[in-house]
Amino acid sequence: MTEIRPTMNKVEFTVPGEPCPWTVWTRRGPKPVGFEKMEAWQEAIQVAAIQACGGKPLWDGMISLEMDFFRGIPASAPKRPAALKAWVQRHITRKPDWLNYFKAAEDALQGLVITNDSHVIEGHGRKWYTQNEPYTRIKVQRWPDARVRPGDMDGVEGLLKC
Repeated sequence: MTEIRPTMNKVEFTVPGEPCPWTVWTRRGPKPVGFEKMEAWQEAIQVAAIQACGGKPLWDGMISLEMDFFRGIPASAPKRPAALKAWVQRHITRKPDWLNYFKAAEDALQGLVITNDSHVIEGHGRKWYTQNEPYTRIKVQRWPDARVRPGDMDGVEGLLKC
């Protein structure tokens, strides 16, 4: 089977709906609370990714991911602007953390946009509240081959600095 690589190096898309954190199910016992919601959200990500990529095949190599997760404000939150601002500042640092959203979205992209999540060498994520409909914004970018070449220790050392 011949694989045709996409010519683009970056794709950005938006996924409507409430983000769902990564949930583990070891296939022993019943599915944990939230697992089916996470699966539905991952399917929404896959549909949006396919539409954004135009059905083009997988990327491999070094991949960078950037994601913004916009959660809906619950009905129980205050309505007055000053009280709402204080509520958001208190609640934005509560569970789930942005990394669990990121892991669920990254897994959804695997096999569609990127060949394997081990190819992701850089990731940025943020979680926010929105007064509009919740959504997720995802940007997937291939790193240019010129940044690191086999045998180029200067380039590798730059990537490995902690």
